[in-house]
Amino acid sequence: MKALNLVLSAILYLALAACGLALILLFGTPQFLDPVRDWLYDVPPWIPILAGSLLLVLLAAVPLTGALARRHRQFITFENESGRVTVDTDAVSRYLLILRDEFAAIVWLKPRVRVAHGALQVGMALGVRAGTQITELCKLLQARTKEILEEHLGTCDLDGIALEVDEIRSGASRKPVEGA
Repeated sequence: MKALNLVLSAILYLALAACGLALILLFGTPQFLDPVRDWLYDVPPWIPILAGSLLLVLLAAVPLTGALARRHRQFITFENESGRVTVDTDAVSRYLLILRDEFAAIVWLKPRVRVAHGALQVGMALGVRAGTQITELCKLLQARTKEILEEHLGTCDLDGIALEVDEIRSGASRKPVEGA
């Protein structure tokens, strides 16, 4: 999906750039295209030139705004007796994948960790095997997640562990984890 989005964005970007250049060339060349310009638009030539230039300036800013709009990395930061410790939330999310192997009922697991209002929020989407007692599994998974976080991160402000069962699968195969 990201590849398709990138291709469509590139096509749109190039089309808009071509329109901006066409406006500048069409209305920026004096005598050669006067009959065409008069036929297309009955406006002063400086308006399309300004519009084309503005379009090109805006298009030049698009890559910058895309870079700024990318997801910012988040960190868990806390102090201890030796100084400050900072841990990337993506690293914690990847580490929590060990839970998939600790519970036989879990077919696949996709953890996500983020910091909101100074507290750590943990969410997990998971697929479970058919016949699993889902409420019991979720209680055990939440307790084990909290235990792992306290064991490896020490004391941190945990805002809760939200679980989302997205699939109940009868087969025994594991789905590969994407983006974790």
